[in-house]
Amino acid sequence: MENGKGIWYRHDPKVRDRIDTAIAYLTTHEDELLAKPVGKYPLAEGIEVRVQSYDSREYASMVYETHRDHIDLHYMLSGQEYVRWWDKGVVEPNSEYDEVEDIIFYPHPPRHNTALLTDHHYVLVYPEDMHAAHGVVDGKVSHNHKVVVKISVL
Repeated sequence: MENGKGIWYRHDPKVRDRIDTAIAYLTTHEDELLAKPVGKYPLAEGIEVRVQSYDSREYASMVYETHRDHIDLHYMLSGQEYVRWWDKGVVEPNSEYDEVEDIIFYPHPPRHNTALLTDHHYVLVYPEDMHAAHGVVDGKVSHNHKVVVKISVL
């Protein structure tokens, strides 16, 4: 449970509709998103699109985070990276909760799951999942163009 809320949002039709809206938008607007400058763009109520451009990095420099009020949908437009995640219940945070950015930071967990993101692939990260993105693949830094969609669970 998170703040007495539990994980009710996994079955909330409003949240499910937001996820569906985000995925439909991403898969039909890739060219438009590739041309957009880095920044934040509202898509619909409870959905914000964040266009990013960066180089992947080594695991040691990756930062784990969680969010209380939204799901992250990481969608790779071009490039490749590892996204790692683990249950936040096994690690104590190393920062205070930032209400404005809806973020808490964590040290690396004792173990983690890994997802490889390449062009047109995505991963959903829920509030109970601490996650670290931008991971280098096979020791080779790549330049990535990615969208992170912030989907409100409120």
